[in-house]
Amino acid sequence: MRLLALLALAGLLLIARTVSAATLRVAASGAAASEAAAARALTSAQPGDTVLLAPGIHRGPLTVARTLTLRGEPGAVVDGGGSPTVLTVAAPHAVVEDLTIRGSGGRILTVDAGIHVRIAPDVRLSRLEISDVLYGINGERADRLTIEDCTLTGRVRPGDENGAGNGIHFWYSEGAVVRRDTVTRFLDGIYLSFASHARIEASVLEDAGRYGLHTMYCQGGRVSDSRFRRNVAGCAIMFSNDLHLSRNDFAHNRGPRTYGVLLRDCSAGVFADNRFVDNTIAMFLDNSNRNQIRDNLIQDNGWGVLLFSSCARDTFAGNAFLNNDYPVALDMRRSDNRFDDGARGNYWDGSAPYDLDGNGVSDVPYTPVSAFAFASKQYPDLAILAHSPAVAALTVAERVLPALRPSEAVDRFPMLVPPALAGPAAAREPVANPRAALPAALGFGALGSCGLAGLWAARRDDRDRRSVT
Repeated sequence: MRLLALLALAGLLLIARTVSAATLRVAASGAAASEAAAARALTSAQPGDTVLLAPGIHRGPLTVARTLTLRGEPGAVVDGGGSPTVLTVAAPHAVVEDLTIRGSGGRILTVDAGIHVRIAPDVRLSRLEISDVLYGINGERADRLTIEDCTLTGRVRPGDENGAGNGIHFWYSEGAVVRRDTVTRFLDGIYLSFASHARIEASVLEDAGRYGLHTMYCQGGRVSDSRFRRNVAGCAIMFSNDLHLSRNDFAHNRGPRTYGVLLRDCSAGVFADNRFVDNTIAMFLDNSNRNQIRDNLIQDNGWGVLLFSSCARDTFAGNAFLNNDYPVALDMRRSDNRFDDGARGNYWDGSAPYDLDGNGVSDVPYTPVSAFAFASKQYPDLAILAHSPAVAALTVAERVLPALRPSEAVDRFPMLVPPALAGPAAAREPVANPRAALPAALGFGALGSCGLAGLWAARRDDRDRRSVT
């Protein structure tokens, strides 16, 4: 009975508090008055209240120390004026929405940010515009922090790896959700450190100084339906396992060491239904094992997949390799990485398939690693000869003489036509690669010319011998 009475009393108190929740509207009436009014409202507000900022400039820094809602009317701006952090949230279940936040400090040591969520679980940040800040949002021990429908713009020039400050920065935070956000011009668009089971959905991460997404020691993350463009690397995944990337777009990430996805010490991940288009290297794997790479479009890249000898038991199946300079490059001859899953292989636009039984699978296995790709991996300066007639002739010779093949990597079930893949480029019909067709034609022409020259020389020698006798 006593327990029931206590529960009833708690319910009555909750109802009473809900009924009495207040909305405190703060006018923007000059710099000093606005600063005092906003700070006073946040200090005097009770849990469950709403602090509503009127249109105009409200001077920061401000702190949300109670479980309340901080909301802005259209045109409301919180300006830090160069203060270390513009807005600090230190209360669980707090909500901040519909605000423009700008003008943080510039010190890395103090992690100056637009918003700092500190030791506060279940905070929600929605419909915010954050600009002119060193860090956009810094989540520190902020479990289940949700960031949705926000736009963050930093101070880093695209491709400047000497820049500083990340757009969304998580440290020791479980279960973060980043949904429908746009993050540009930070060193890393999103940086996750010891932040496991994070979900990144339907977001745009572009024009970073370094990486669109960077993870360190994160487990069980999910990245889906997002766009990574014009970064040094779309995703740099390091020391993170059980990661799932699906239906993402990695495009135009180009430079001397530029990747769509970089995997370093990552295992047991799934990478499915993604588009890798016009990257220097679509996927780079180092010491990454037991990953499933399937049903991806890998098109118009320098290297489709660059795989180091430290990788084992990775499986590639159902992918379409189109118009890449090198579909696959390895640095080892023997490999237990598989380019089919035992029933389904990949589509390779450089293969010469035969399908006598009409089942849509080539009767001839395909070796995706050419001798020249193997050699140029060891000696990158050879890449200048990639489309020369000699290399085209070597490719033909490899098909005729299996002993010339540099690697044991083989697709036992290559597809005759590319699979139906998700994404805007998936509906394109496969086209012949003119970059490959011309050297091949030249190579055959060179071989034919050599043969005719040899035949002519032999006949001339024979004629000379007859004239002597």
